[in-house]
Amino acid sequence: MGRSVSYLSDAEYVIYFTNEELNEMDDNNEHDYGMEEMKWDYFMINLKSSICHKLKSYYECNEYDGRETKIFLKNELAEIGISEYCGLYSLSIRAKEDEYDDSKENLGVHHCHQVRKTLEKALTDNGAKLFNRVGTFSNGVGVFNRI
Repeated sequence: MGRSVSYLSDAEYVIYFTNEELNEMDDNNEHDYGMEEMKWDYFMINLKSSICHKLKSYYECNEYDGRETKIFLKNELAEIGISEYCGLYSLSIRAKEDEYDDSKENLGVHHCHQVRKTLEKALTDNGAKLFNRVGTFSNGVGVFNRI
């Protein structure tokens, strides 16, 4: 079976993107050692800042959904996660489950859809190029087109 970028289980939606700055590495320059991690850290700091500036109820966290998707922001209603595979990234958001109050979970789903444009803008402001997932081949490889 093919492999693709992971995302939060039960995500309301997933935004796929690439960032050429994060994927550029000069193989001939020994001074680039550690630059990939520094670029990633800088990107994440700016992304968190962009999102939290517009969506003030979100706060930082450091959790994982399964093995690959890192949950880096959350609030009372939702969680935002990010994952990477071979230069393709996914930013996903899901409503928090509440076993005692279905109305709160429904409010979380509505909230997830409300903040989509804000998340897309935060990504593009930080140099990301957004993609739609068109489909999947039988071997599991995803097919994308640029937005």
